[in-house]
Amino acid sequence: MQNIIITGASNGIGRAIAKKLSKKYHIINIDIIENKMDKVDFYKCDLSDKSKLLKTIEKIKTNIDSLYALVNNAAFFSSKSLEKQTLEEWENIISINLTAPYILSKEFALMLKQSKGHIINISSTRASMSESGTEAYSASKGGISSLTHALAITLSPDVNVNSISPGWINTNEEYLPTKLDNSQHPSGRVGIPDDIVDTVKFLLKNKGFITGSDFVIDGGMTKKMIYV
Repeated sequence: MQNIIITGASNGIGRAIAKKLSKKYHIINIDIIENKMDKVDFYKCDLSDKSKLLKTIEKIKTNIDSLYALVNNAAFFSSKSLEKQTLEEWENIISINLTAPYILSKEFALMLKQSKGHIINISSTRASMSESGTEAYSASKGGISSLTHALAITLSPDVNVNSISPGWINTNEEYLPTKLDNSQHPSGRVGIPDDIVDTVKFLLKNKGFITGSDFVIDGGMTKKMIYV
């Protein structure tokens, strides 16, 4: 069974990806919090800590001899007025959202080349549009989108590297989107985790001609002109 690493698979979109892919692949979850899933191996790691991440990578390498895909999903979001943001918060978000994917891609590049595998980075529509107070998160996602095409060129033609930019994906099962929430989307509804899962599965079937691309999965919101 082919191995796939997913960061931040304990909750949210990452968990949905892990649960669906575990039917076909051996899933390795790297996260700071454990949320047990059948057929998923867990490695606890603070992705903001470079030394801990490198040690975790070495542990994983001792337990697998091949890797088919790396899904860089883990991310930390913060919204705070600019004057209240701290440099420490900025560095933490950049470390988790951008530096960790770079380290993981670099360290597993050889295995991925050998398997003719995939890197799938979970970016965000915030890479190209923002709300107030999200400087670090938006910057990190812009970086992920750029890292994607850089890696695609560096690792070509052996590894396909693409990114997915979700819009509003409702990962809170207790929240029911309102009629207004749904109607503002050209698709007629708010996104669900399976919308991202479907895109990941599509990319894993990619025969090699799709690389360096970003797939915006947002129900059409970034194409909708809004006048207030």
